[in-house]
Amino acid sequence: MNFSKFFSELKRRNVIKAVVAYLAVAWVILQLADTILPLYDAPAYVQKGLLVLLLIGLVFWTAFSWIYDLTPGGIHKTTEEEINTETQLQNSRRLNQVIVGSIITAVLLLVMASFWAGSQWSAPETAGGEIRVAVIPLITSESSETASYYEEGMTESLIDALSELGELTVLSLTSSKYLTAGFLPEDSFIKEEVENVDYFIHGSLQRDENELTVQLQLQTALNKEPVWEKEYIEDISKVRQMWKGVATDLASVLGIGLSESQKLLKAGIKPVKPETYELYLKGKYYLNQPREEDWKRGLVYLQEAVDQNPADPYAYAGLAEGYISLAHSLMPPPDAFPKALAAAKRAIQLDSTNAEGWAALSHYHTYFGWDWDLAEYAFNRANKLNPNMAYNHYHRAWYLALFGRMKEAIAEHKRAQEIDPFSSMHTSWLAELYRMDGQFEKALQELDKAEQMMDDNALSMYVRANTYLDMGREEEALQVMREAARINSGYRYFGLGEILFKTGHREEGMAIIKDLENKEPTPYFSLCLAQLFFSAGDIEKGFESLQFAKGHAFYPWIRVLVRDEAVRSDPRYAELIKEMGLPPATS
Repeated sequence: MNFSKFFSELKRRNVIKAVVAYLAVAWVILQLADTILPLYDAPAYVQKGLLVLLLIGLVFWTAFSWIYDLTPGGIHKTTEEEINTETQLQNSRRLNQVIVGSIITAVLLLVMASFWAGSQWSAPETAGGEIRVAVIPLITSESSETASYYEEGMTESLIDALSELGELTVLSLTSSKYLTAGFLPEDSFIKEEVENVDYFIHGSLQRDENELTVQLQLQTALNKEPVWEKEYIEDISKVRQMWKGVATDLASVLGIGLSESQKLLKAGIKPVKPETYELYLKGKYYLNQPREEDWKRGLVYLQEAVDQNPADPYAYAGLAEGYISLAHSLMPPPDAFPKALAAAKRAIQLDSTNAEGWAALSHYHTYFGWDWDLAEYAFNRANKLNPNMAYNHYHRAWYLALFGRMKEAIAEHKRAQEIDPFSSMHTSWLAELYRMDGQFEKALQELDKAEQMMDDNALSMYVRANTYLDMGREEEALQVMREAARINSGYRYFGLGEILFKTGHREEGMAIIKDLENKEPTPYFSLCLAQLFFSAGDIEKGFESLQFAKGHAFYPWIRVLVRDEAVRSDPRYAELIKEMGLPPATS
């Protein structure tokens, strides 16, 4: 082939310029797609598909420009004869204009995108570029237990409604309880967190029979004049619609746009039965308390709510999460997990947009069901529907840690901490992830924060003791773990015993084993016994105990909790990990 002649023919037919013009236009199209598609939450494959179509189009355009010419008389097939010079120049000029125009358009799009990004960078430094909001607990004029669950329940309902906007980081109820009107933080850690909040919402509630009056104010800082305020009066049966309306109003004030799906969801909210809603609020209130007996009381109220209204997805979701919490206790009822699954599935069947139902489903499969793919899907679904559920980010962090995905786990746990910054639990368990990842100094920094939040913090002591042990500070580790076990006897079996064996206090460690063997067997005690036997070097009894530990929420974590190489190299250990569908444990 004569390449010189072929290249000349390409120039004569304006194929090269036509291809360049096509690429320039395609570039503009891709730039527009890159800007517009994310606004509509278009999946990644849409943009990939567009690129494939443009590449296919390039082939056809190249062939078309070789075969046809644009002439004053229209499009005609190219002949072997020389094209009229004037026509050739006109075609060339048109193509030049297309190329230059496309490049200018693309550059303008890039500049505009840069300015937009710059405006985001100059915005307040909040998680993911989001606005950070704290809802100060709403108050009533009443002073009774009724007032407590009503205030907390209504505050949490407002938090949930705001959380579904997707562009806000809304502090959880646990942390917002630290804030009150006129609150002036003295603790440096709390003060720093408060300064990172962009807006504060506070207000009051008043009930008159079944009529609810809510007065709300929006402030840019504590003790400043409100920048927005409004009164809402609604029948209690329409309380869920009212909170969605409040969220819509605040979205407008904060400059947040609502998607069409969010508008449709608001329109489809069903009224509540006042007496059932009251039971729901009581149930949620007791589930948020720290004691197991309160959880059981909360479950009774939620079951009553379900009995009165079997079509209430919120009550079912509350039941599911309550049973998940109960299944983490020292002596959980054997049917806790099955009841959690049934309630979670029912909540989702009644309302597929119920974030709490999806969260409970993900937690069930993480701790008991072991359908890891479904757990991951449910975690992501829950976080998409409500990105501000701190406890869901917390549980997902431990799901990720179970698979050794430590960087993701730490990032997810930090998200839980951002939403619930004043919860010592989230901070202490984040420290444990840092410890597991070998980042001991960061672990200790987080533990210092946790201990500022709560005196006699047994959980932070447990994590600190294990961190000291990993750092080779054995005597300090033992001293701290003894204190943790003094405050919370559970750490005598899950913590102290192991450290006693590892620091040479074998006789004392065996006394704890004997104590456990004399207790009524439960999955939790069996798990503790297995760990203690492994630490004592009795591998046979350790595996025997593990057979009775499978019903407890912590059981899958034998993949990361067991660190003795003699145990990890035993084929029975590998078989147990495989049985759960987990990847093999690594050293």
